[in-house]
Amino acid sequence: MIDLTAIRNAYINGKDMAEVNQMYKDAFSEITEEQQLQVWKQVCGFANFEMIDFLISQGWRAMGVEDQYGNTLLHLMAEAEFDSSYFIAEGRIYETTNRLLANKVSPLRKNTESRTALMIGAKAGYYEMLKAYQEAGAKIDWVDREGNTLLHIAARHSAQFVSSLDDAQQRLEANLQNPNFDPANARDVQNRAELQSRFNEKQARFTQVTSFVSLCMELGLDPDQKNNIGETAIDLAIRYKAKSIGAMLKRVDLSDPETTPLYLLAGGQDIFQACINQDLMAIDALIKLGENLNDEYDKEGDRYHGMSPLSIAIILHNFESVDLLLKNGADPMLLDSKSWHPFRYLYIPISNINTNFDQLQNKAFQKMLQSFVSAGFDINSLMDDEENTLLTISAKFSDSLQLYNGNSVAKAVIEEAIYADADLNKTNRDGISALMYLCLADQPRAEKELLTILEQGASTELRDKNGKTALMYACANSERSIAKTYSELLEQFGNLLVDVKDNSGKSALDYAAEKNNEPLVAWLLERQ
Repeated sequence: MIDLTAIRNAYINGKDMAEVNQMYKDAFSEITEEQQLQVWKQVCGFANFEMIDFLISQGWRAMGVEDQYGNTLLHLMAEAEFDSSYFIAEGRIYETTNRLLANKVSPLRKNTESRTALMIGAKAGYYEMLKAYQEAGAKIDWVDREGNTLLHIAARHSAQFVSSLDDAQQRLEANLQNPNFDPANARDVQNRAELQSRFNEKQARFTQVTSFVSLCMELGLDPDQKNNIGETAIDLAIRYKAKSIGAMLKRVDLSDPETTPLYLLAGGQDIFQACINQDLMAIDALIKLGENLNDEYDKEGDRYHGMSPLSIAIILHNFESVDLLLKNGADPMLLDSKSWHPFRYLYIPISNINTNFDQLQNKAFQKMLQSFVSAGFDINSLMDDEENTLLTISAKFSDSLQLYNGNSVAKAVIEEAIYADADLNKTNRDGISALMYLCLADQPRAEKELLTILEQGASTELRDKNGKTALMYACANSERSIAKTYSELLEQFGNLLVDVKDNSGKSALDYAAEKNNEPLVAWLLERQ
């Protein structure tokens, strides 16, 4: 029997192809019928077109050969299963593809996963395979069962080549800059040669991928075509951080030496995607390229649709992104098409999910507000169409946010807003003040802030549009002991308006009675 393992090792170890082929020929008469498919698989996988010629000359048929998964010989060539350190020499994929096409191996056949051979070749960026298909007039614009084009597939898998090249380059550069390198030391010289060889191989693989992508677009494949879940090839390049491929797919001008580095840093992203990915280098590059920082994200179905870059950065609690945007022209006062300020998005579910202890520990929310104030933000401006200020909206949501070691987003923002001289008595469209909202919250989430706002001069005598006072809000608190505590605090700083009735004719005493809060009822009766 033929020893395919020994032949495989000969390939991997770089034996001359003539020597490898002789190993096949010496054992050719011993090849069993069961081994023929394995021989085909190895010969095609290593793009050994000379051996393909030999096998054909010996009467072997290439047409119709398939493995149990429906892979033709073109599939087997495209998805070689050898060590990643082995690189097929230039021209061999092209010649092998031509040989197989000439011997009637179908370029249209799909395997059991509904993938053509070229779709598999796109994973490795087999440019020469694509070129041979083009010259043969073979159809290349098939999509897989997920709706992915060749560009989608190449973009998805190009990240490994980009990262491998980056790693090889960093290792080589570190070695070249090593002051302890000794040219007289054989081990040092060998190590440097190996690093250089690895870099050359990774660069060749990467060049193969970029050539594949470039030819796909030349042949009319659209990088903006969407797959079944609405993603373009550009989206995949961005998601998998293949920046150079993303820039290519974006069709940016990479001929200008001044802007090319910026486009590569952006990696095909627009300012919204860069903010979503919290990519500071891309944000900075896009700013330098002149991106508008005050537009709204126009991507229907996306969770960030309709938001500005600042709103996205706020939701992600990324102070660095917020600061960079504000220092480069983002409008700190701009409301979006639904009349929301970026800070209003701090209190939506996505933002809540993104919150963690480290952000609060590092005072991310205070820092973001400080950046806004430094950029000209009016602390008393309206956050939404309900006419909430940052202080009132923070107080409104104070009772619903998760606590992290006794702290929350609302608590952090309220503290900083008060320090920034927020108007403590400004009310929203319903006439509700920050103090009134805090009176409804539980003790761990609001008592400290309620006391602070009272100490700084919040009025206890305001009435909302329904005539309710802060005391009525406190009496309506679902926690009876907290309701009494808050009422007692209010008494220390102003007129309780105990006998006042709201528009429905109810007094604070009525609200306390509705909650069956007997201690509070008794306390209020003492003050009538």
